[in-house]
Amino acid sequence: MGRDSFEEHAIHGTVDFPVGIYDTHFEPAHRILFSLHYHREFELLLVTRGKVRLQLEGDTFYLNQGEGIFINSGALHSAESSEHQECGFIAIVFSPEFIAAKHENSYETYIRSVMDNELVIPRPLTDDIIAIMRETNGWFQSRSFGYELFIKSNLLHIMALCMAKARQSRRRKNDNKMDVVKNAIDYIHNNYQNAITLQDMADHTHVSREHLCRVFKEVAESSPVVYLNRYRVLQSAYLLRDTCKSISEISSQCGFNNSSYFNKLFLRFLKCTPGEYRRKHR
Repeated sequence: MGRDSFEEHAIHGTVDFPVGIYDTHFEPAHRILFSLHYHREFELLLVTRGKVRLQLEGDTFYLNQGEGIFINSGALHSAESSEHQECGFIAIVFSPEFIAAKHENSYETYIRSVMDNELVIPRPLTDDIIAIMRETNGWFQSRSFGYELFIKSNLLHIMALCMAKARQSRRRKNDNKMDVVKNAIDYIHNNYQNAITLQDMADHTHVSREHLCRVFKEVAESSPVVYLNRYRVLQSAYLLRDTCKSISEISSQCGFNNSSYFNKLFLRFLKCTPGEYRRKHR
């Protein structure tokens, strides 16, 4: 599973089995492993190769090979190779309701408390959890008969181990700063095909352009405009790979009104030209 598949905004797993497990590998040229995003699902991230610099709700974590971390529902996060070297990770993304149904007492006691950040799961993950994650990935890759039951059992075991070490917190998960960035990201994802400006993003989030840039830079370490351009490039990469549309048509469809500017940004973010990318991935 490559980084395009991991970054794609899609349902993880199926309605009946809402679990996505991604075993990824990145060459040294791929500095950015995945861009800033969030999702409702819980996520367990395990570094299997290299060293990862993870941005999580404005905090920075450095994860070495063999180390893992829990990413809460709705948490803004992004990752890059911290030393521009070969890198890899296993990401297990699963619905909170896969662990307990909403009508169960355990959902309110444990799952909802984690989602609301009333219970905080320690970082990094312990060695016993890491071992279960590796086993879970093995079951997912093999698809052996009964693998769904083994995976659910393992995730229940992981969450039980996490709860045993969880601590109480009075800090709410989402403050105004995070809400502003999330609203800006949602606006970009829904409108990247159109001609949108920094002022449009600020108007949508009900803050000034200066405030939007300041909090976005603090959380994402880039400006909203840089994020917009990178997102447009990533969407164009999907179309280059999966359609026969011309490069100029794809450029226009992804919000670029200048082909040379599109080529320049594509080279900056993906380290190759659109034509080279298409030839390599088709």
